[in-house]
Amino acid sequence: MEGGTAVFQGFRAAPRVEAKISEKKPDGSWGRTVPVAKETFIGRENCDLSYPQDTLLSPRHASVSIRDGKLMLTDLNSQHGSFIRQRQDSELVPGDVFLLGRELFRFVTQSLDESLPKEPTEGTMVWGVPKLQKGPLTAKLEHIRLNGEVVTEFKLDKPETTLGRTTGDLVFRDDPYMSGTHARIVVQPGRFILQDMRSRNGVYRRVRREVPLIDGDEFFMGEQLFHVEFKSV
Repeated sequence: MEGGTAVFQGFRAAPRVEAKISEKKPDGSWGRTVPVAKETFIGRENCDLSYPQDTLLSPRHASVSIRDGKLMLTDLNSQHGSFIRQRQDSELVPGDVFLLGRELFRFVTQSLDESLPKEPTEGTMVWGVPKLQKGPLTAKLEHIRLNGEVVTEFKLDKPETTLGRTTGDLVFRDDPYMSGTHARIVVQPGRFILQDMRSRNGVYRRVRREVPLIDGDEFFMGEQLFHVEFKSV
């Protein structure tokens, strides 16, 4: 290097990547392993990975592909969605759907301005109505069915809300797939954080459109669970 200028040493080839996804059976054993050399489709019929007996899958449900050196999971507007296991604490945004055990939840907020009185009409003055900053006023969890129907609602009005099978603010004793203390939602200024409490079966979040995958990720759709292997070579 001379005078702070780097010396050009020719072009470098982009790193080559290899990826494959493997079926993970309910008993922990492995099923098929499929390399991802092209866009790989998963669904109920006419896909690279087809499961004709899985009625929860759409005909062409999702795909896995390599783009710009990244491995991407794309949900193809499926009816029941695709879910990826959460690796670390993450922020919830309105409309997020996540799974704990066999229980499905949707996160909902109400904006502050939605609960305030309407602005007075011209020439009318209203006393005692403070001007408050817009933002989330309340938040709740909707316990939902797979079709989106709301079963129960839970207010998130505490600094922390814990969910589990035996202990917590929200307890689901009949779900054998939920850990005793499975997850919690922590309120921070202006946001809500979803944390996995080292549960056995994890927290799975629904993919809104697409999401990057990294080595070791797990995702599921319908009744099919997959494990990801991804590396540069």
